[in-house]
Amino acid sequence: MTGRRFHVLAVLSTLLGLLLFFSELSRFSYVRELVRGVNTLTSPLLRFKEHVVSELREELGAYFHHVDVERENIRLRRRVRDLLLTEKELEACLTELDRLSRKVGLTDRFGRLKYSVSRIVYYDPSGFDLFIIIKGGKDRGFREGDLVVTESAVVGVVEAVFGSTSRVITPLNESFSSSAVLKGRGKRYIYRGGYPEGDLLHVNVEDRVRKNDEVLLTDVKGKIPPFLLGKVVRVERGKDPFFRRVKVKPAVDPRREEIVFVIRR
Repeated sequence: MTGRRFHVLAVLSTLLGLLLFFSELSRFSYVRELVRGVNTLTSPLLRFKEHVVSELREELGAYFHHVDVERENIRLRRRVRDLLLTEKELEACLTELDRLSRKVGLTDRFGRLKYSVSRIVYYDPSGFDLFIIIKGGKDRGFREGDLVVTESAVVGVVEAVFGSTSRVITPLNESFSSSAVLKGRGKRYIYRGGYPEGDLLHVNVEDRVRKNDEVLLTDVKGKIPPFLLGKVVRVERGKDPFFRRVKVKPAVDPRREEIVFVIRR
């Protein structure tokens, strides 16, 4: 029985009941029997309809719940896919970092130092390589005086810090100066930058200094290990008879470097 026919039957039964009530035909026994028979026939149908409607509501509720769960599953699957992509990107970055570490020869020497890895983004356009610009500045906490090195040699010292870059003067710059020693000896000197060679100052005439001796930058506080500044290329008699004139060629050619380490002093 279709829904439309069922409703028609229900309406007719109601109308019949009203007609019998107002016409007082229900006083006749055969009419009462007829009404009882109609009620007997329609009551199961009405109960069946109520049951069907209740079941349909439950099925619709379950369906809409299933739809909501499916949508949530789709959202979670997308989230998991995004996380997997992020994990793959992280693994790629770690692999690249490991490759760069092996390329530059990064060792445990930096393990006890507070340092950051940076990249040279600009070179001195004059061709004298008096300075370079590195990536990172105030945004990474760089400060004036921070030492910039390769794995074993000095690139320069941070002279000025900007928002996202820093200017680094090299050992070829006359403004560059630092404490220095000759490798294997303990006496301290002052290295002063210059182009194309710097000077090792306060070298007494009796000090044993020879060509090709390595000059190391040292930290007076002893927090930073020695880094190669350059090699002695000439030892001459100075204007002052008590001191020698010692010329030092810087070890690092900034234009051959790309990745550098910024050591916080």
